[in-house]
Amino acid sequence: MSVDVIIIGAGAAGIAAAIELQSTNLTFLILEARNRVGGRAYTDQETFTPTQIDLGASWIHSYGPQNVIYDYHRSLKKDDDECRTGGRRICLDYDGKPFSSKTTFEARHIYSQIDEHIELYTSDKTKNEDQSIQQIMQSKYDRLVPKNGPVKRLVDLFLSGSEQYDASDFAELSAKQWGVGSADGCDFWVPYGYGNLIERIANKHQLPIQLNTPVTQIDTTDPEQIAITTSNESSKIFCRRLIITIPLGCLKRETILFQPSLPDWKRQAIDQMGMGVMNKLIVQFPTNFWGEQIGCFSHACNERRGRFRFTLCLPPPKNILIMFVTGTFARELEILSDAEILESIMKFFRQVFPEKTIPEPIAYRFTRWAQDPLAYGAYSNFAVNSGPHTIELLAKETSDGRVQWAGEHAHINDNTKQWSIGCVHSAFQSGQRAAKTIRKQLCTT
Repeated sequence: MSVDVIIIGAGAAGIAAAIELQSTNLTFLILEARNRVGGRAYTDQETFTPTQIDLGASWIHSYGPQNVIYDYHRSLKKDDDECRTGGRRICLDYDGKPFSSKTTFEARHIYSQIDEHIELYTSDKTKNEDQSIQQIMQSKYDRLVPKNGPVKRLVDLFLSGSEQYDASDFAELSAKQWGVGSADGCDFWVPYGYGNLIERIANKHQLPIQLNTPVTQIDTTDPEQIAITTSNESSKIFCRRLIITIPLGCLKRETILFQPSLPDWKRQAIDQMGMGVMNKLIVQFPTNFWGEQIGCFSHACNERRGRFRFTLCLPPPKNILIMFVTGTFARELEILSDAEILESIMKFFRQVFPEKTIPEPIAYRFTRWAQDPLAYGAYSNFAVNSGPHTIELLAKETSDGRVQWAGEHAHINDNTKQWSIGCVHSAFQSGQRAAKTIRKQLCTT
């Protein structure tokens, strides 16, 4: 089999690239290892029926007309698509009690000083050597934050918000890139599922997608054609151009063999960029015990920063709690059994709602993105010594321009306020870029 262009991966980047190629006379095919499209944007439609729950991406970040997903979202909504009410947002101490206004004021003041301290380091152009956020903030933290007590717990909760956003601990994240790649604008929750939206986009364009087709080897030795080997095809697939959109986690694990090997600069960029872990622990109860007006709650832990820090609440009749866990804590939970995770969750709820009778759950599902062999993580971030320059290398073409690279980790800084990494729309834009490059190479008009 031979086509002009092969796209590896039917996530947002691969789908966007294919849509772009539809405006040409080039033949192309998407090879997808999973039995579905969407990649890390995936909506569970069975566990909590009739409620649909995203196991991966949930929000359209930087929502608005400037977002490439915006028009699709507006046009592909259905009349029966439900809307989620916002509800009240509350902040609780480890024992479920609210913080006093005095504690909140002190904690916010300390947090702002730590934030300013990190920003000073970030903006200091004389410091060439990068360090982790934890290293930069530690001395300031030790000086300002009490050894224990509610102020310490609330400061830790504020700090862990940034760790949650990047899905990694401060010890792994670049202080030089503090706040870089975090776009402006509001976030929009997709009520019917972001994964469903991506699937609707693919269906709208009737893209040629071959599912259940893991790519195992890419051979670019022949300057006239690229040979693709898959795990379930006896014969190879040939193409003139290739777009690789597999997750950064898979590139790190070298799930595809390249012949010849990738250039050292590409391999170093892959190793250097960070890959975060964000998992969802989704539990459904027969009744609502947390309060029907509560839309979400943040929780300050007295054991470690960021443990069970954020829970999204879906009101009756859904009665679903979605807990977001990230970084080291998320990785630790992944190696536990479902029964062990559920036990920890129930213990947590009983601690936060001590006066409530908490029923046994009627359904639950826990994600394990770090162990997923087709993801090995949730989304990219700036690890120590990485930055926008790393993304440029991740996106840079190889094999004399015949191989293009795309994905949420390969969206080059476009110098707009909306530029971001690690998002579905970032992946979509990178796929458009890769396809446009190939169109310029192969199409005369």
